[in-house]
Amino acid sequence: MKVKPSNAASAPKRNALGDASNRANQSPSKVTKKKPSTGKEREKDISFEEYMAAARQQFEEAQSFGPRPTIASGNTKRPKAKSAAASGGASSSSNKKGKAETTLEQEIAVYTQNLDDLICTSAFEDDPLPSCQTVRNHIHKLLDAGIMTKTDFSKAIGCRSVNTLNAFLRQTGSNGGSSSVVYFNAWAWFRQREVAKLKMPDMKKKQAQEAGAASGSSAGGSTSKTAAAKSLPDISHIYLGGEDEDDVSVWDTCDEVRKKINAHLRTSGVTQAQFCRDIFAQLRQPKIKSIQSKQLSDFLHGKGPRTGAKSTVFYAAWVYFEKLRIASGKPKSKHREDMEDIWSCMGGFDRTADNRTSFVVRAESNPRMDRYGRIFG
Repeated sequence: MKVKPSNAASAPKRNALGDASNRANQSPSKVTKKKPSTGKEREKDISFEEYMAAARQQFEEAQSFGPRPTIASGNTKRPKAKSAAASGGASSSSNKKGKAETTLEQEIAVYTQNLDDLICTSAFEDDPLPSCQTVRNHIHKLLDAGIMTKTDFSKAIGCRSVNTLNAFLRQTGSNGGSSSVVYFNAWAWFRQREVAKLKMPDMKKKQAQEAGAASGSSAGGSTSKTAAAKSLPDISHIYLGGEDEDDVSVWDTCDEVRKKINAHLRTSGVTQAQFCRDIFAQLRQPKIKSIQSKQLSDFLHGKGPRTGAKSTVFYAAWVYFEKLRIASGKPKSKHREDMEDIWSCMGGFDRTADNRTSFVVRAESNPRMDRYGRIFG
């Protein structure tokens, strides 16, 4: 039997030193071991904190209308700081948007709510009181803005009747009306809202927001203007006696017309510029080219039954609101009926004398003006 020689025996012999050097110069080979990727091992690759962070990120993206959340895989990583900031910015912007959508009526309801159960007025008894004129200015600002009526405010501060409030408002000076119950009660009412950090609703800010929303886009602007126009009745077919001569009998004081203007601008969505054009259109023989916003602002800042009686804004605005009342089918107010009884002998409210007019009275007399514009004494 023949044995075949092995290959090792037949291979040429190598130099031992060269063979050793070659083995030294060779880099060791890396041995990799593959592990089966099972579901249990994938769960071990991510911690519970990382899983909750990924789930929280997906929820925030879904709430902020971000990308559609995907199911986390085994290599889920902790959310980056940039993504968290983005989600936080989206949530904060949504919160700001929610605050901006608060209507003025809601702000008025929050501001005028009863706070006696939350803040006791007895805690203010030792606080320094402001001057009577400062309290009157706060009351006038509240009433002129149309936030509350005199009747509602009298009930809110615990007055028996509106006459008590009117008596305090007729006083002048720092100490005028210091003995009135309105002085402390009204101050305590405003002080409650100051402690509760409730600001008086800003009508001008609301008008600016409405104007911005109206001019945001052409389509949106036309829609809002159309909605505002539809909310107001058509007055083009209504005629008042004496309108051709711009001598319509006026049955309102300047303060009442100011209240109507403020309420109209607040609720109708009409801008001041548009309102100036609307009331200027009521003049048949205008002595001016137009009614500017400056004239309207000057009239609105006045106080008193006769303050602004000679203004064109006063007459034109009254004619405009009287036509709106007739077109809407609304009845006359109690104040309107009182004005007709008082000024019927003169054919309407006296527009020839305003707050700058001087009157000759006796030296020992003490003249005063009531809320209807009558002067006594």
